[in-house]
Amino acid sequence: MNTIDTQPLTPVPDGKKPEKSPFSALREKLPRRTKSASRQPGRKRSPKKVVLLTLLAAVFIAGAVGIYRLFFAQEERIAVTGTTTYGALNEAIEGSGTTTPADSVTYEITGTVLEWNVEAGQEVKTGDLLYVLDSSEAEDQMLEYEVDLEDLYEQRSEIQESISNQRISASFNGRVEDIQAEAGDNVQIGTVLATLVDDSVMKTTLYFSYNYQDDIRVGQTVTVSVPDQMLSLAGQVTDIQYVNYITPEGMKCFAVTLEVENPGSLTQGTTASCWLEGTDGQLIYAVADGTLDYLHEKTITAQTSGELTGVNVVDYQQVSEGQLLFTIDASGYETQLETVEKQIENYEKNIAELQEEIATEYTRYSDIDGTVVSAEYATNRMTGQDVGSVVVYNQESMEISINVDELDVDYLEVGMPVTIYRTASSGTVYYQGELTYLSLEATAGTSGVSTFAATITITPLEGQEFDLSSGVTVYYSIDTSGSGEGTEETVLAPLNALCTYDEGYYLLIQADSRPENVIDPAEVGGSVTDYPEGYYAVPVEAGSYNEQYVQILSGAEEGATLFLRYQNAAPSGGDTTSDGGEEEGGSGFPGGGEIPDFGGGMPDFGGGNMGNMGGMGGMSRGG
Repeated sequence: MNTIDTQPLTPVPDGKKPEKSPFSALREKLPRRTKSASRQPGRKRSPKKVVLLTLLAAVFIAGAVGIYRLFFAQEERIAVTGTTTYGALNEAIEGSGTTTPADSVTYEITGTVLEWNVEAGQEVKTGDLLYVLDSSEAEDQMLEYEVDLEDLYEQRSEIQESISNQRISASFNGRVEDIQAEAGDNVQIGTVLATLVDDSVMKTTLYFSYNYQDDIRVGQTVTVSVPDQMLSLAGQVTDIQYVNYITPEGMKCFAVTLEVENPGSLTQGTTASCWLEGTDGQLIYAVADGTLDYLHEKTITAQTSGELTGVNVVDYQQVSEGQLLFTIDASGYETQLETVEKQIENYEKNIAELQEEIATEYTRYSDIDGTVVSAEYATNRMTGQDVGSVVVYNQESMEISINVDELDVDYLEVGMPVTIYRTASSGTVYYQGELTYLSLEATAGTSGVSTFAATITITPLEGQEFDLSSGVTVYYSIDTSGSGEGTEETVLAPLNALCTYDEGYYLLIQADSRPENVIDPAEVGGSVTDYPEGYYAVPVEAGSYNEQYVQILSGAEEGATLFLRYQNAAPSGGDTTSDGGEEEGGSGFPGGGEIPDFGGGMPDFGGGNMGNMGGMGGMSRGG
């Protein structure tokens, strides 16, 4: 006999109605169907109506079940976990690139080809003549530049002289006389300013008969007589000129210039006579008296135009050689000089470029050893010029250009060895490589991660025939073991298990009993506050990290089970789905598997390997 399991009824408290199920509530909201008054007892329904009613009932039940699950059922959550391990963060930086010659040159041709000594496929050495172009036009242009440059040099010299002439100084010891300008005057080049004379020694020129030509010589002592002052002074012959002076009496004479020290009373125009002793002891006299003149006399004029801003002497003042007499403000010349200097610089640059062009561009020699990849030219019908190019590759070594992630660049340095390989029909072929260039300036990427440009140079292995050509895809691997932080072995935790709080980092570790140093994330600003029972928030000291793991320097041991995030179980045996992180996992890390925001920097909990990587605040990325 079959039995039916029954459940006891739940007693209903006095004064309250039994709680209705969701289905009862739905049924009450649906309109009730009443019996028809015309329907006769025992009347059969039609088969179509029975089927329709059955379908409607099925739809009603399915909808009710769906509504119940949607609004009243709670989805089950599954905890996703990880485990701490022990090891190092060592890793290699890998990628691929397309080869180009490490050394290549391209010569562009524009002009008239006079000589052509190159063709594609030809092997050339450094210094081999490739072609010669007509350089006559460039040489004519350079000649024009040189003529213009000479004019500019002359202008500069004149301006510099005008600038130097703003300060007028005494050219010898003497006395200033007849000052004709005063401060504030605007003067022009040639304006007379004063006269400077030297009267410490007076001079005169007298004439003697050619009969005494052999008796008078330079340096000979003479007697100078000044009758008006009844003075007789000793002088000296300083110059003899054998001129043809004839006196009114018909005597032919030559000129003798003599000098005499001024005792202070001699002035310009004073009459003087002289005599000297001949070789026979007799006195020889000049044929006539002469007049005394200053030994030195100079008219001081303005050598530049401008305002006379300084007059530093007065009439009859004694001055010394080099003493400043007048100052002229000619500041406009400074601007002129600056303009001319720039023009000279441009012309000199143009001439130097043309000289270099004539020496290299028109008579072209190969700059490298290599193979001529292409060599051709043709005449442009519109301009009549020959246009083309010559390309030479040195294929003894190749290079690839790569971009290094900003998180990896600290582990690289120029000169590091690089493993290079490619896939060939015979298998994998390896080459040796070297990091030969690493940019110091980052380039911002579209994903928000900056990169640094780098170059790897590829050469054959020892004893290997280099069969690598341009345009081949190769793969590289740079071993960063031993470089930077993170190479030592430590406890490692999954990166997405690391949580943050006000004073640092913590892990959610499973334990049978509550550890002593547990914190309450909700009270200390923890990034994850919702986690399963049996897991405890334990503070840890974090070190370097890579894409998957972070070093745990203290606070956790190898083999610990860690809570990573919650994952929702799919309804009715379907696939599981993530809960989205924020709703169930606090900040979304580790609940959503994202990297936490360490914008404020990572606290130092006692000397861990802390760096300053932007994406992880104070954490340094492992090698």
